[in-house]
Amino acid sequence: MSNYIEQLKGDPSVNRLKDNQENSYGIRVLGRGESLFFQKNEKALICEIDAVNGVIYSKSIKNWEGEKKMGPEERNRIIALIDKYYKEIYNPNVVIL
Repeated sequence: MSNYIEQLKGDPSVNRLKDNQENSYGIRVLGRGESLFFQKNEKALICEIDAVNGVIYSKSIKNWEGEKKMGPEERNRIIALIDKYYKEIYNPNVVIL
């Protein structure tokens, strides 16, 4: 999995954005819309989604690739970022479950 994530980090088809603090983000729906790649600066993860029905499964957001579990505060921040950028790029009506 980590080789795949490393490839995605450099993939030009990943949507790239920057916030006002110069953090860079990457987001891309993978495969048949069952997974989502999300990157914040150098950290990345893949979580479960249902792109057809506009759902992001927050329970699948557990840790950055190669690291231990996220703390609750960081996890909530990342869920909010994924929600924000998914709405901007893919579907403004996405639901977080």
